[in-house]
Amino acid sequence: MPFNTALSGIRAASTDLTVTGNNIANASTIGFKRSRAEFGDVFATSVLGAGANAIGSGVQVEDVAQNFKQGNVAFTQNELDLAINGNGFFVLSDQGTPVYSRAGTFGLDDQGYVTNNVGARLQGFQADSTGNISGISDDILIQTSNLPPRQTTLVESVLTLDSTEPVLQSTGRRFTTLGNVIGVTQAGLRDATTTNLTSNTFTLPLANDFATTPMTFDIQLSGASSGKNGTVSINLDIGEGVPATINAFNDLRTLTGVINSQIFSPTLPQTAIDVVANAVDFGGGVYGIEFTALQEGEGSQIQINTPSANMNQIGLNPATTSVAGIPAVDNGYPQQSVDFMDPDGDIVTYTALAGATAARTASEMNAIQGISASATTTATLSNLNSANDNLTVTLNSVQLSGDSLQALEAEINSLTNSTLPGISAVLDPSGAALVITSAVGDDIRVNITSTDPGDSITVRGDQAAPAQILQVPPVSAGNYDADNNSIVVGGSIELTLDEGYSMQNAIPDAVGIFQPFTSDPADPEFTDVTLNAFDPTDQGTYNSATSMNVYDSLGVSHIMTQYFVRQEYDPNDPTTSPNHWVMHVQIDGRNVGDPDTSLPPPANIEPTLASFNVFFNENGTLNELLTEDMLISNWVVLDEQGNPTGAMGPQNVLAGGSIVIPEPPTSSNFVIELAGTSQSGTDFSVDDTDQDGYASGRLSGLAIDENGVIFARYTNGEGQPLAQVALADFTNQQGLQPIGNTMWAESFASGPPNVGTPQSGALGAIQSGALEESNVDLSEELVRLIIAQRNFQASAKTIETADQVTQTIINLR
Repeated sequence: MPFNTALSGIRAASTDLTVTGNNIANASTIGFKRSRAEFGDVFATSVLGAGANAIGSGVQVEDVAQNFKQGNVAFTQNELDLAINGNGFFVLSDQGTPVYSRAGTFGLDDQGYVTNNVGARLQGFQADSTGNISGISDDILIQTSNLPPRQTTLVESVLTLDSTEPVLQSTGRRFTTLGNVIGVTQAGLRDATTTNLTSNTFTLPLANDFATTPMTFDIQLSGASSGKNGTVSINLDIGEGVPATINAFNDLRTLTGVINSQIFSPTLPQTAIDVVANAVDFGGGVYGIEFTALQEGEGSQIQINTPSANMNQIGLNPATTSVAGIPAVDNGYPQQSVDFMDPDGDIVTYTALAGATAARTASEMNAIQGISASATTTATLSNLNSANDNLTVTLNSVQLSGDSLQALEAEINSLTNSTLPGISAVLDPSGAALVITSAVGDDIRVNITSTDPGDSITVRGDQAAPAQILQVPPVSAGNYDADNNSIVVGGSIELTLDEGYSMQNAIPDAVGIFQPFTSDPADPEFTDVTLNAFDPTDQGTYNSATSMNVYDSLGVSHIMTQYFVRQEYDPNDPTTSPNHWVMHVQIDGRNVGDPDTSLPPPANIEPTLASFNVFFNENGTLNELLTEDMLISNWVVLDEQGNPTGAMGPQNVLAGGSIVIPEPPTSSNFVIELAGTSQSGTDFSVDDTDQDGYASGRLSGLAIDENGVIFARYTNGEGQPLAQVALADFTNQQGLQPIGNTMWAESFASGPPNVGTPQSGALGAIQSGALEESNVDLSEELVRLIIAQRNFQASAKTIETADQVTQTIINLR
């Protein structure tokens, strides 16, 4: 019957309309794949097959096939929108059931999982805390919490060192003065006295008639080192025509003024002498005239010669005998000379003046080419005896108020930057001795005063020399002018001679600041020293330097500085090597090397300078065989004030520290690697640096690359892989079972999924910030819609025709 045949055609056309309409409806559905209705004809058959003239029985729907052709990629600028360029499906978990989709409209749920718009979770390979991606597939979780800090365990530096840099260090010779007067306490007057001659006493007014009988006398000075010795004639005459009743010389200031004017401006050919006249008032109407030499501490002599008879009225006839001046006590150093010879054989002779301080001598020697000098002075105070706490100690002309050694220590140290520059004091552990040091080598001068006779203090310089006692003598208070009222201790000098320089005594004395010595290299007075040794505060002691941040276990950044110092190479010295550098390392300007246990306490537990030998091959590449392993194993984390911060501490090598850093770290240790570092004839450059530590940070953004790696960016400037998107492919994509929401499920016909990473095998690449649009072609679908409509109408016409034929048969009479 044609009715059934036409009816199957209507059903097939209706199915075609439904499939086409579904395609049109999903033309804007992300990741949708268009379908196509596939039909087959129907024939009546038997066991023996169809007859030769078999007529078909209509049409049937054999399959609704999907077209998995790639759709257009539209960019959205949303980082979690993903598109697949090529084969593959996103793997999703719908409440534990694996499903697959090409729609990449993903976002984050309230727990941080990446899901599509119906809550199915995107599957991928999660990364561990160090960014290593595992091979186990699971829900992709984006940690939106703060990134915890990570301490530095590895520093990688790729540098280029300049092979033309000079060797900055050299070997010089050091000499320390050991003369037998160094540190010997010298006792004497605190202040120098001057030569003086005091007249006999007299009273005023004077009876002399200066108008008719002038006074005349000669003043003679001899023995003055200034050279202004000689005789000056003095004439006291008020001049003619002046009434005798007017006697201007009854005013002592006028009298001494007239005398001084003639001393300083004598009648030629006489010359001025270094003497001055002063008026003396003894009180009670008794006066005198004192003639004083201008130069202190000289044993010169003043004489009054040929005085006129009336000179007795001012106490100068007969004249008294002058008292010679006495020098103040000094360090007792005599004048000495030494010779310095430069590498060219030229000699410079230096003479240390008698009594010159070690500080002055060292300063003058520093002006000599190739010579550097420093000086120090040490004195020890002990046995402070103050019966009634009235003893006052004066140090280098500064009167101290301390009445005990402990009090003196605090007071001296408080003045070291003011009135006692460079002088410090340390009380020994027993509290019985106070060691005073002048860091610049000034003389240390001590004197005492007290109203109590017997108060005393002991002063010692060199410990091998005898001590001396300053004691208040048994005299009345305020009359403390004994010869032994001050003690002076002189300092020593340390000289360093540049390479090629030598020195010897020009005039060796048996006693002096310099001991007898020779320029013989074997002379034990000289020791070899490294000159221009590395000093991080002096840029002239290292060739190159670079700094970078490293992090402690609390995520706090610190500045690590690497200093490079080129080493000397002498082909004749087997202990040296070519292309040899030393790298010194400091963190926050502090040493981080392991302690030197051979040093005495407390130095045996203090950090040392971390230094590592670096060697290069002849072609400039790093000689990794000779270059030392670089482990920073004594970094004690301190704040700016030098206090512990609570961060993880070090594990030095003696305690088991090694270049294998455990994960997670158990100490502040980290390794420095210079792989790729080279040496060439170019300027120093930093080619690449990296370290694996960072501070705490917040998530600031995501980036997903074509391999599907989800990379998180944090506010601390760090980035870290979080996961890698998984893709699946099937042997028969047509066998996938559509389950709605642009998702498919595995079926027997599709075969099992082949899960892998993007761009592996036949899988496509990931495009972030983009979506794959539907692959429906509306123009084609509209044409298919017209065709399906025509087929439906034609099948309906077949039924109409068959009905008319049937009606004709029924109407036969």
